[in-house]
Amino acid sequence: MKRFTLFFFIITLAGVPLLFAQQARFDEATALLEAQEYRDAIDVYNAIAEEGYSSGALWLNLGISYAHLDSLGKAKFYLLQAERHTETKELAEQALVYVNERFNRRSAVLPPLPWERFFEYLLLHVGVTALFITALFFLYLGVAALITSWFLLNYKRSFYYSGLTSLIIAVLVFSGAVYTDYLDERFGTGVIVDRQTAVYQQPQADASIVSTAYEGYSMRVDFNTSSESPGWKYVRMENGRYGWVAQETMLVF
Repeated sequence: MKRFTLFFFIITLAGVPLLFAQQARFDEATALLEAQEYRDAIDVYNAIAEEGYSSGALWLNLGISYAHLDSLGKAKFYLLQAERHTETKELAEQALVYVNERFNRRSAVLPPLPWERFFEYLLLHVGVTALFITALFFLYLGVAALITSWFLLNYKRSFYYSGLTSLIIAVLVFSGAVYTDYLDERFGTGVIVDRQTAVYQQPQADASIVSTAYEGYSMRVDFNTSSESPGWKYVRMENGRYGWVAQETMLVF
């Protein structure tokens, strides 16, 4: 566990920015974590999170706190969120290796499809807003080139085809932005926090059992389909199977 102590100490020194009003509470929670008062630290961190504040340091320290309490499912849940932040990505990845090694059972994992990796990269490393701005830039560039081709007759073909190329790029980038945003809105990541839970074929406890999921299993959650059955989440497990999981057995982001 010395490795975890080093992790949150480094994050504290790094001074990851939170809003000033929350900094004192964040420092208080980190002091509790350093004093090994893990439950008290978790209470303060969760209070900060419930008010809508988010940072890699917050999720990392929450994950570390739960790991110290052997709540490995919750630890993984928060570390996965910390992994999505540039400032804590490396530390979160190291912590996840440690946590994953402590699970008694691990799920078979199918590699993600190329298109899934591509759109995940766009979401995490480029961002939907940046994609829309890029599409707008090429749209204006294309329109400007086409208008220019009407006046500079000696370069008409060059400006005309440059304009068409820019408009095509704008459409492709805009389509990618819309689809990336759609995926982000429709799907989330869930982590099982109970020791084990059944995955059902239908959203009811007496339905056929498709599989069993154990603490720490992560899965993709379909928010659209899940909304039709309150209290249940429709998931795709890492082994490719689909089914329904009781909402109280997992945490989702």
